[in-house]
Amino acid sequence: MTTPRYAWQPTTAAIAARLGIPERQVVRFDHNTSPFPTDWAPGLVIEPARTLNEYPGADYRPIREAAARYVEVAPENIVPAAGIDELILLTAQAFLEPGGSAATVIPTYPLYRIAALQRRAQLFEVPLLAPTFDYAMDPLLAAAAEADLLWLCIPNNPTGNRLTDGDLAQLVFACPGVVVLDAAYAEIAGDRWGGWLERFDNLLVCHTLSKGFGLAGARIGFAAGDPRLIDALDGVRPPGSISTLSAGLAIAALDEPARMRRQVERLLRERTRFAGALGGLGITVLPSEANFLLCHIGPQASGIADGLMSEGLVPRSFPAQGPLGEHLRFTVRSPEEDDRLLDALWRYLT
Repeated sequence: MTTPRYAWQPTTAAIAARLGIPERQVVRFDHNTSPFPTDWAPGLVIEPARTLNEYPGADYRPIREAAARYVEVAPENIVPAAGIDELILLTAQAFLEPGGSAATVIPTYPLYRIAALQRRAQLFEVPLLAPTFDYAMDPLLAAAAEADLLWLCIPNNPTGNRLTDGDLAQLVFACPGVVVLDAAYAEIAGDRWGGWLERFDNLLVCHTLSKGFGLAGARIGFAAGDPRLIDALDGVRPPGSISTLSAGLAIAALDEPARMRRQVERLLRERTRFAGALGGLGITVLPSEANFLLCHIGPQASGIADGLMSEGLVPRSFPAQGPLGEHLRFTVRSPEEDDRLLDALWRYLT
């Protein structure tokens, strides 16, 4: 059997080389990363760089303690990992037996499906309801009631909408297995999950420092949950998947969340402006609580995506025959970068 794998987008260097332009002219509207440079970080890696000849401490206790302070739980409720991607694969390994049952919605982050198939498990995908991609709660509750593992991305990627707290509580109650909440965009949505972990011992909340904290290149995240779930993840976690440099950056970022919040405030202001400008072009912009905007473009979506790519503006496009075939997703970037995209869209649309 062919092992399913994630289909990565072309690298910035590859796009620039194909177009014959400098890399700095390529703008990634497809990666959902922060537009703000981590100019605070270089000085922090000097000291840990002196010990790169040694392995990091495999228990990562300092990260657990910093994450625990941030989420407001005990360190025993935290397990670190190399981003949420690693956590998704670890949750499948820890809680999903071959032949077991997993559930999620569709469209959503495709790694959930890949993780389930790699475990040779059954996967039940409950379609969101187009055109607004609302949650179909009755079939989702039915799927949750049969699931050993339920993956939910809140806010959802790529749609940007958020399952309500009431509906989420129903799903956690209904699921006899483990509910894994992918909270990659928690900082942008203003979500705080510590109180939920006190209520539900089958809930595992996965955080990343890639989005609101702007540390996508460091590849670091953590999960918070009941010590029983944390111990299960520790049992399958690689002993050294987080580098010493990444660990140091994560601790510094978690211990100064005010810096992140200032950046998020700037991002939210730009999201509002950007969404309004896209709407002014006649584009239907779906409401979003994340750092991206899903836009209904129409049958010409694929052609416009190709045109944008030819200028070094990289949107997230989708298979033509899927539920998002007429949509493009745009990460909120800096005002200057967003304006460059808006100018290009105006030319293609008019």
